[in-house]
Amino acid sequence: MPAAPVPGARRPGAVQPATVDWMVGEHPARVLDLGSGRGGFAAALVEAGHEVFCLDHDPERVATLPGRLGTRLHVAGQVESMPYLSCHFDVVTASQTLHRFAPGLAATEIARVLRPGGHLAVLYQTRDDTVPWVRRLMGILQRVDPSAMQGAYGDASVADLAASPYFTDLERRDFRTWVPTTRAGLVSMAARRSAVAALPPAEREAVLAEVGGLYDSSARAPEPLLLPFRTTCWRAVVDHAGLAIDDDPGLTIAV
Repeated sequence: MPAAPVPGARRPGAVQPATVDWMVGEHPARVLDLGSGRGGFAAALVEAGHEVFCLDHDPERVATLPGRLGTRLHVAGQVESMPYLSCHFDVVTASQTLHRFAPGLAATEIARVLRPGGHLAVLYQTRDDTVPWVRRLMGILQRVDPSAMQGAYGDASVADLAASPYFTDLERRDFRTWVPTTRAGLVSMAARRSAVAALPPAEREAVLAEVGGLYDSSARAPEPLLLPFRTTCWRAVVDHAGLAIDDDPGLTIAV
């Protein structure tokens, strides 16, 4: 079972071009990226040649996007009530964000803004605990916090997508990325966990020393240790059969 996504604003590993091509397609498309944050995934979409619109609930984050992406096609708003015309996008993407949205409301809005034949593409990037030293790291951290590095984080939201009457032909593809990490970086990652930070000083130092020892026994000096990530992607084709889409562009759900 994949571990929980890496915390923090930085994406854990660069999204490979092959991942973007599988999610969106190899030909230029009009793409809406949901929950864009500061535009890490949107930048990969732009680099692949797509016309990218970003939607995020935080105006301050949205304000940084033109400088990073070079366009002003970005707004602050809610996924559950999007300020876009119906049938406006070829693809909608959600990179590590789908679980944040109300499933029923978000699914109908995403379906509304997609053109017929368009699709939703979802990405979650997690630590790959099939690698032995990562399993040992998980064991160390779970002694302090049983929830550490557990759970298939995106599965529940993708299950909601699969159950939606507005999407069909759900597909999945896994990609692996290896990210170099230093001893200090691995120890810092462990130290940032709230359960580790809350330990009495002596216990915290013992845990961090064990993490450092794991690095020493697993890395092949002078090369850095490679932290593996699994990038899991899903895509589903929109099905407008259950929607009545008006030109205003309001949405009526057929009963």
